[in-house]
Amino acid sequence: MHMAPLIKDLAVILGVAAVVTFLFRLIRQPVVLGYIVAGIIVGPYTPQIFSIVDIQNVKVWADLGVIFFMFALGIEFSFRRLTRIGKAATITGSIQIGSMMFVGYMGGKLLGWSSMDQIFLGAMVAISSTTSIIKVLEELGLKTKKFAEMVYGILVVQDLAAILIIVALTSIATNESVSGSDLIGAVTKLGVIVGAWLVFGLFIVPRLIRAVGRHGTNEMLLIVSVGLCFLLVSLADFYSYSVALGAFIMGSILAETRESHHIQNLVSPLKDIFGAVFFVSVGMLLDPAAIVQNYGTIIFICSLVIVGMISTVSLGSLLTGQTISTSLATAFSLAQIGEFSFIIAGVGLSLNVISPSIYPIIVCVSLVTTFFTPYLIRSAPRAAALIEARLPDNTKAILERFHGWSQRQLPNLSGHAKENGIRWLANAVVVITIFIVSESKLLPWVSQQISYSKYEAALSWGVTFAVSSPFIWAMFTAFDDRKYTQINPLDRRRQNAVRIIGMFLSKAATILIVGGLSTEFFSLKIAIAITVVASFAIFLIFRRKIGLYYHTIENSFISGIGKTPSELGAAQRHAHLIPWDAHLAELVVGPLSKFRGQRLIDLQIREQFGVNIIVIIRAEETIVAPHAKEVIFPHDTLLCFGTDEQLENLSNEINRGQETHSQRTDSSNYALRQLDIPEISIVTGKTIKESGIRDVFNCMVVGVERMGARIQSPESTHMLKPGDSIWLVGDVTDLGRLKDSLSHSPT
Repeated sequence: MHMAPLIKDLAVILGVAAVVTFLFRLIRQPVVLGYIVAGIIVGPYTPQIFSIVDIQNVKVWADLGVIFFMFALGIEFSFRRLTRIGKAATITGSIQIGSMMFVGYMGGKLLGWSSMDQIFLGAMVAISSTTSIIKVLEELGLKTKKFAEMVYGILVVQDLAAILIIVALTSIATNESVSGSDLIGAVTKLGVIVGAWLVFGLFIVPRLIRAVGRHGTNEMLLIVSVGLCFLLVSLADFYSYSVALGAFIMGSILAETRESHHIQNLVSPLKDIFGAVFFVSVGMLLDPAAIVQNYGTIIFICSLVIVGMISTVSLGSLLTGQTISTSLATAFSLAQIGEFSFIIAGVGLSLNVISPSIYPIIVCVSLVTTFFTPYLIRSAPRAAALIEARLPDNTKAILERFHGWSQRQLPNLSGHAKENGIRWLANAVVVITIFIVSESKLLPWVSQQISYSKYEAALSWGVTFAVSSPFIWAMFTAFDDRKYTQINPLDRRRQNAVRIIGMFLSKAATILIVGGLSTEFFSLKIAIAITVVASFAIFLIFRRKIGLYYHTIENSFISGIGKTPSELGAAQRHAHLIPWDAHLAELVVGPLSKFRGQRLIDLQIREQFGVNIIVIIRAEETIVAPHAKEVIFPHDTLLCFGTDEQLENLSNEINRGQETHSQRTDSSNYALRQLDIPEISIVTGKTIKESGIRDVFNCMVVGVERMGARIQSPESTHMLKPGDSIWLVGDVTDLGRLKDSLSHSPT
């Protein structure tokens, strides 16, 4: 039987990749670099010792590698975790993208390129390589570090921005101008489509996966999960979006299911195989002749990328309150370009608006910057230490004060507003989706069934409004809650002002959105009028019933992802609240760990490593604030609090001499929060042990700040005084009870 050329090509690719990566392992270099070198060896531009025949089909397999990489990342890095670092990542990513586009444009001008080449170069140097960074962090064992979450968040911001950049570049190339309406339309369309995927996906997918997990086999679970992934990938491609974006979002949806850890283990081999083919295919694109002919340009653009990325990401991170070490580690991780740069260059070539010589140059720049990425990441701690040593004391004091201020003030003032805003947006997505589907499907159907044309629009709109009414009600009332319990009167007044402004803006925006959507059924004046009248009439008469019906839907939605309403509403974003560069992390006890069968009091983890054990997660059991006599068992997941160095030391000791085990658990209910102790409080003048914070509220004090002095992991005998800022970790519901109780006078 004749064997297809693709099978021979895969044999060559995987065989060469296996040998090269093994050699790279021996010299302790990241495997991703071995894949790229293997690609150069089997590529069409080097002597044909190993011949690849079907290059086009190899690219298809490489696309599968991108899909599985992003799918696996989404499962590991859930949407709930993304929301915790959204603000810092959005600000930093926006600063980096805008600055790098300007840097690239000016760089092209210095090279004497045409205006269109300059614009496209600015876009190509603004987007980092998601797949390369993920692989490097995985190979270096840094995915659990504090800066890694910031890196992942910025990468998502970049991917979303890249879609808008491609829209803008297409508009510029075809119309020789930027259409503001096109960009606004693209942003709105992207938000609605992605939001609809998330909202409806989180409502349907967890229930499906739960049923499959309960009654199916591993094979069935894998088939269903991968099938859902490719379903959303196909939808993303249908709407002309990145397939990587669709894969990532489906992974994030599956990450909220109870079978996420199981799915992750099943998908991992697929990710490894197809990911290897992807990185080999990138190496195959390298033309050595292009390096010789354009080495000066390549060196110049590589310098722009590395220096520009490090500078702009560091600046953005510092402005969001990150420490110098975290900012530099984030910046050094993002100092390269990748797959989106190839896509943007391809758009320019397909539209015939850029020089053909740009594509091999960009590929070479991507490979060179990717090659240096692991070395840059490794050098980040030394660079941070060098900078901190040479900074003037005044500058360090200013940065430290700003870091502390951003931790304490910004989250406290915006937490409820953010929760309510997310709730409003989620319901807005549902309403917009219902109206769009109704206009495109229901209205034509009604038109075919009813002979009286003047009633078609009214009947269709009435049905649409009735179906949407619970979600419109939720948009109207999103900011009406009074959950503002700040002790400080000034903070209470500020939060009340935010609530009043939010109430007004949310109601006005709701009427405008529903009225705007209604223009597909009526004229503008009639649409606005009927929306206002119907909204007030229905919600005044049926307010209670609609509210109860909406809460039933909301509770059903939340139960699908295994959360209670209180947990969802109170979810805290601890990533930007972490004091003194410490953070929460999960460590898994291996089956042969020397810690197994030992009590916490005997292990002396806090005394030896400076790490607090906040929660022990064991099968279906969760032990919050475990006592000293609690025994550690194999496969326990320990939710720990400490610095990167402390956590790494503990992780190495827990699983010394055996493979490190990874495991996903649902620890997102636990948050870190800073609270101030008032003059009169139930804990004033008591030690941490006497205060009942641990025994009564199941929370742990992990830090105390007093008059500028900071104590991490204080002893239980530490006395709490008025004016102290205490940092606590616990379940969000318990933290809320503790916060309310701190203002009570002792009885």
